[in-house]
Amino acid sequence: MPFIYKFAANLSTLFDEDDFSERFRRAKQLGFQAVEAQNLYHLNLDDLKAVKKETGLEVALINSPKSGTVDYFEGQGFGLACIPGQEVEFNKSLLKAIKYAHSLECKRIHILAGLKQDGICEEDLFRTYKQNMEAAADCLEEHNIVGLIEPICPQVKELYFLDNFDKAMNAISEIGSSHLQLLLDVYHLQMLEGDVEKGIKKYLKYAGHVQISQAPGREEPFYPGKIDYEKILEMLADMQYDGHIGLEYNPSDPENGFKWLESYRAV
Repeated sequence: MPFIYKFAANLSTLFDEDDFSERFRRAKQLGFQAVEAQNLYHLNLDDLKAVKKETGLEVALINSPKSGTVDYFEGQGFGLACIPGQEVEFNKSLLKAIKYAHSLECKRIHILAGLKQDGICEEDLFRTYKQNMEAAADCLEEHNIVGLIEPICPQVKELYFLDNFDKAMNAISEIGSSHLQLLLDVYHLQMLEGDVEKGIKKYLKYAGHVQISQAPGREEPFYPGKIDYEKILEMLADMQYDGHIGLEYNPSDPENGFKWLESYRAV
């Protein structure tokens, strides 16, 4: 029996010429059964629930908010988990994410770590991050939701706290909760470590979600670039990865950006 890939269209990077509800419909028209999204919190939750019901699409993953109820970073925040003094706002942001996840029947939340702060050392940032993520894991367990953490390269987000895989794996190991897992983005793996095949063998068993795009430009996987996605997708099949694969990329053009999916029976 052939391996079945569970691709999830990222509605925040694909179909960006459409309003958000129409992006659900575009994904459905292309044959997707699941979607994921980054920042949803400016959107009406009832509208999102309605278009999810209309299309029947599964929401595989959403991000946590970039800030709390009080935006102390004037729109420049990228999560709060690592920042001393923001524990209350972090908790409020987590509860907001859980509310959206429940409403959309989503079982995974990518929890943004936050940016490094002037005058705060790495040890204090990690201590705060670990404490917040321990509390988050307990809260997520109560709600039957998995929290995901993702190393992000500086080319995408300068000063992001979770800027390498060792730091993410240390947090996962020290916290030791089944409700805290790795978001394994193959693009970031390439940009941070280079050897993606070695990295997948090392990290996939800790991953609750995988994302793909070509490096260095974040186009569709089979656009010319550094990553051999024929090998990578074959590896995921051989290793029997049964989670979703998020398509977090910027299509090179409206047609060729999705044509590769025909070979993997996604459309």
